[in-house]
Amino acid sequence: MTVLETAIDRYFFATNARNNTLAAECFDPDASIFDEGKQLTGLESIRHWLQQTQQKYQPVVQVLAAERAYGEVWVKANVSGRFQGSPIQLNYVFALQDGKISRLMIR
Repeated sequence: MTVLETAIDRYFFATNARNNTLAAECFDPDASIFDEGKQLTGLESIRHWLQQTQQKYQPVVQVLAAERAYGEVWVKANVSGRFQGSPIQLNYVFALQDGKISRLMIR
């Protein structure tokens, strides 16, 4: 397992534990997320996204690799859950600010 920044490590831990409160605490108040072709901004939108994602997909994320590039942290992970094609490999691209996630793109 690759050593990740604290906020990113906590985000994956919270996601796998289905603890949306802890997951939301990993984000900056003005953070943005790009997932499934949609962009969300702000903690209220992120909390809603976390809840919907957990209910719909029940994802379990296994980090395979992580690297820093271009001021971001790129994470490759296997994601399993209730969705067609499970498990799949996804790329998570994180930007951090003051120890919190300021941007997350999931591809």
